[in-house]
Amino acid sequence: MSIRIREQDDINILDIDGRIDINSSELIEMVGWLVNSGKLSIIFNFENVDVVDYNGLSILAIAYKNIINHNGKLKLLNVPISVVEMLKVVKLDSVFEIYSDEETAISSFTESEVQKMHLRRKFPRLDIHLNVKYQMVSDNRNPKSFNGNVLNISAAGLYIYTKHTLPVGTLLDLHFVMPDSAAVLDATGRVSWLADKELQPHAYPGMGVSFSHLTMEKERAIVDFIDKNVSHRADQS
Repeated sequence: MSIRIREQDDINILDIDGRIDINSSELIEMVGWLVNSGKLSIIFNFENVDVVDYNGLSILAIAYKNIINHNGKLKLLNVPISVVEMLKVVKLDSVFEIYSDEETAISSFTESEVQKMHLRRKFPRLDIHLNVKYQMVSDNRNPKSFNGNVLNISAAGLYIYTKHTLPVGTLLDLHFVMPDSAAVLDATGRVSWLADKELQPHAYPGMGVSFSHLTMEKERAIVDFIDKNVSHRADQS
């Protein structure tokens, strides 16, 4: 495997040539160099990739985790159908953003930032301490459940401080009680990032979870609670 790096509009595009397999640690090293240099917008171009085996998928997952844990973004470009099908098998198709043309892939970084800013304006975040019970969404009738502490929350998602972290992309059932409410709030969320011990020592170990399929009623309850407490804290300061 060989890798060529080129930069366009502050996006680093890695043109990969050959196989991505157990011998592709160079890709992990290249990503490590990029993120440590502050280059956090990255595209993997698969146009000249011959084969990606299951060991190669592990290489991609490690690289992705490194980028996400440095608050970066990774997009995949020109991914062969065979690889897309393999990603589906291992449930990674919902984790990676895949594009078929370079211009769209590059513009998606700007669009993502605009959407992120929109979410921040729409969903203020509140530092808080709540107990949360969570478990993987699965076909198992009795999936193993874990307990954690919510350190902050918005209507877009929450951060769970817990030693029982799960891989990025994992879909979770969440159960927690908002203060001043006796009702348990049930929600579904997806692990979007994992805390980095060096970057977030006070919040490590833990994981960020983005809500998915949150009903308008539940979203409104969270927003109202946050608005009330943000206003209350502002009045006290």
